[in-house]
Amino acid sequence: MDERAVERLFADRPDALRLFRAFVPRIVELGGIGAEVMKTQVSFGADRKFAWLWPLPVSRGTPPDVLMLTLVTRSRFTDPLIRSAEQNRPGTWTLQVRITDESVIEHVLDAGWLDAAYDFGLGS
Repeated sequence: MDERAVERLFADRPDALRLFRAFVPRIVELGGIGAEVMKTQVSFGADRKFAWLWPLPVSRGTPPDVLMLTLVTRSRFTDPLIRSAEQNRPGTWTLQVRITDESVIEHVLDAGWLDAAYDFGLGS
């Protein structure tokens, strides 16, 4: 992963960068993961992309250092932490989660959302 591009993406967003750095190893340890740093986000994939992280733009009423997570799964999950769950096509759900602290990362892992997204990414 291009660390300089990551630094640019999270410029002036130290807490969002800290959360990003706490979460990325948990994604990478799934195995066979490729990461792509783009101008506004970082995507993660195996056979196909399944997770995206980016700093949430600062706006009125939004904490300044929130990390946004998008996961693509085959199943719909419901939980108060899931800000939206949209069915893009039959059997494919896109989940949006605001990561405000490490406890949200642990919840994503414990709830099995990342594993479900990884399964989607494997294409199996």
